[in-house]
Amino acid sequence: MNRMLFTAATSLVLVTASAAAQQQATITGRVSSDAGVALPAATVFIESLGIGTQTGNDGRYSLIIPAARVTGQRVRLSARLIGFRADTAQVVLSPGNITHNFVLATNPLRLGEVVVTGAGTATQTEKLGSVRNVVEAEQIQKSNEPNVVQALAAKAPNVEVTESSGEPGASSYIRMRGARTILGSTQPLFVVDGVPIDNSSYSTTNFNPTDGLTAGEIEGTAQMNRAIDLNPSDIESIEILKGPAAGAIYGARAGQGVVLITTKKGKAGTAKYGFQSAVSFDNVSKDYPLQRSFAQGINGANPTTTCTPGNGACFRSWGLPVSGPTYDHATEAFDTGNTFDNTFTVSGGTERTTFYGSASFLKDNGPFVGPNNEFQRASARINGSQRLSDRLELRINGAYADTRGHFTQRGNNTNGLLLGLLRTPPNFNNNPYLDPATGQHRSYRFPEPQAGDEAADRGFSNPLFELNVPENTSTVGRVFGNLGLDYSALSWLRFNYTLGADYSNDERLEGAPLDGTGPTAGGRVTEGTIVNFSLDHNLTGTAEWRANDNLAGSVTLGQNLNVRNNRQFSVVGRGLVAPQPYRLANTINRDLPIDVQTNIHNESYFGQATVDIANQLYLTGAIRNDGSSTFGEDNQRAWFPKASAAWTFTSYLPQQRWVTYGKLRAAYGEAGVEPLAYLTSNLYTGTVLLAGISQGTGLSPSQGGFGGLYSAITKGAEDLKPERTKETEIGFGQVAVGVWREGVEGGAH
Repeated sequence: MNRMLFTAATSLVLVTASAAAQQQATITGRVSSDAGVALPAATVFIESLGIGTQTGNDGRYSLIIPAARVTGQRVRLSARLIGFRADTAQVVLSPGNITHNFVLATNPLRLGEVVVTGAGTATQTEKLGSVRNVVEAEQIQKSNEPNVVQALAAKAPNVEVTESSGEPGASSYIRMRGARTILGSTQPLFVVDGVPIDNSSYSTTNFNPTDGLTAGEIEGTAQMNRAIDLNPSDIESIEILKGPAAGAIYGARAGQGVVLITTKKGKAGTAKYGFQSAVSFDNVSKDYPLQRSFAQGINGANPTTTCTPGNGACFRSWGLPVSGPTYDHATEAFDTGNTFDNTFTVSGGTERTTFYGSASFLKDNGPFVGPNNEFQRASARINGSQRLSDRLELRINGAYADTRGHFTQRGNNTNGLLLGLLRTPPNFNNNPYLDPATGQHRSYRFPEPQAGDEAADRGFSNPLFELNVPENTSTVGRVFGNLGLDYSALSWLRFNYTLGADYSNDERLEGAPLDGTGPTAGGRVTEGTIVNFSLDHNLTGTAEWRANDNLAGSVTLGQNLNVRNNRQFSVVGRGLVAPQPYRLANTINRDLPIDVQTNIHNESYFGQATVDIANQLYLTGAIRNDGSSTFGEDNQRAWFPKASAAWTFTSYLPQQRWVTYGKLRAAYGEAGVEPLAYLTSNLYTGTVLLAGISQGTGLSPSQGGFGGLYSAITKGAEDLKPERTKETEIGFGQVAVGVWREGVEGGAH
């Protein structure tokens, strides 16, 4: 009997111990500022276990660790929030409830934050020896711009952003510290989540690149730059590397600077849903008051009775007193524009899986009447990660965008909007723009079209006709993203692999009516396609070492392969058979097709080493070697070095000092602008005028020319190499000033 009781008691103790061993651990607490204010959306995590969560509106969090991972070990529990210093505490994981509160100090200089420096390399803010500007998601959202490039305007010094026009979908151009190239692009390299993307822009009439041109220099209509396909609501932050000292890690493509874009990611914790809707209205802020005292005509001749189309003096003169009603041509073509932008997001995850998804639709109707002033973008993004093991993590990040624009002819163009609008006599009513009797295009120089006048030249188009009848469209389908692997081979050695792709298909249509004017008289249809495809492979390995508490560092080695393909195909048809539709099959004559293809292959190797001395002196050295199919045979590879030093000199000042933080920095770097493709090859190109429109540019295909038929250029120099840009920076870096009185810190940072 006693033995049975002992056995039962022993079994009960074992079962109880086993249950305790299998119990999960729950860590709870509150995250607040040093002023005692609760901090919502702070991230609390255990990095070694890959477990994390976010605080609620009251600053409280709850972190659950599965029983299988609770072994009584000591782990580092961290709390982090942008704008505050991260804090870490040692916690012993034991079954049951654990409580730990965090108090985060303000961090206006963002010290201790890990920042991406490009090509798979990263460092902390205080260790940077070169200039870097950060634009946060909140700043992008507040700008309320559909184009992420335009959203960067006035966000960083020495960064110039120019919008080609105020029309919906119009391209924006960014230039850093001035132009540093003769033939190449002045645009910086755009990198999204570690993968370079396309940000090209082509004119509508002849598909020439429009890099950095103003509205008056661009033919045809407005056009989109491809960064407009990015949904600004998906962006977490943007880092701007303005010079070679910062961007040299990208070598021959970083001569004009680098824009590093990081998109939003999911975080472990309860799934969160968000919906954002924005509505805005646009009006023309200033009109041009036009005279309304004199009508069209000369020497008593009224154009509707005695003038003929050939009498230019009569048609271009306003010498008769106005009799009868007048019309306000300065404002009749404008209306109130509106923009609707809706985005739905979902994010969350577990200790091993995180996800972020978004769906967005933007519709922007411009301030002109009619359908030819509209831009819309539908986009979707998925960004997820899966920890396959404690050492291996898989990342998937992809986006799709359907972007469409309907544009209006502009500029010093007889088919343009404002030229005909502002020249219309005050007594001519532009509405109706179609003659009630014949249904033909009527304008002030051709006010009463008769049967048989379908293809007659109108002199200047009726502006309301231009806003309703011609068709100038761009329809883009784009897929871009990457697949990545992070592998921690050892506690001091990790590898990162990223394979990214970017594909876009831009279908263009320019339909000029049968009764068009100037070079489009008789009607013209231009159909074309611009296809861009790029593939980027990036592999890095990083080893970290620590000799003692005062000496540590890291070494990163990497290899990059990049392939870019561009194809431009277009056909021009002239003479419409019927007024509609605008299709090549509805034209009488067709120009020879234009078909240009450009392929660029790059192979690169790079390395970077860092040394941290006494937690105050930070040294960085890096070098990149690029090989490109655009280089000459005698210079197939090029070297791009960089070096920097940052010293936190306030470490030597007494504890009670008037400067709370100060840094001296110096940096040197070299970057390049790769040569245009095929400059060393025999190519056929040229310029030919067909019915007044230029179908070639005299440039090679890499520069946007469409010849291939008319003339030849000679073989280029064999020693072609990148245009090299060098930069040296010496600066008195981040400084925070404070005042101490009776042991109490005050002042502003």
